[in-house]
Amino acid sequence: MHISEDRISHIAHKIYDKLYNDDLADFPDERRALDSIKGAIEGFFSIMEQVDQAVRAKLASYSQAKVPGSREWEILYQKFYAEELAKRKW
Repeated sequence: MHISEDRISHIAHKIYDKLYNDDLADFPDERRALDSIKGAIEGFFSIMEQVDQAVRAKLASYSQAKVPGSREWEILYQKFYAEELAKRKW
């Protein structure tokens, strides 16, 4: 899944505001805090994209092709997705 830079920025600001307004964290440098939050979000989506690609490649390698969106494909996708996350300790 690709997520735009604007969306990442919006999410980062929401997280920053929530942490700050609920007195859960104090940030001496707002810009640096936002950059760290954005980096974490980008890293998360990057890993999820890698997992998705690995699962789709595994499904595509089956000798009897599964139709994307079919019930069988969805079940296998979820199973392989969970396995791939476990391999990466997520």
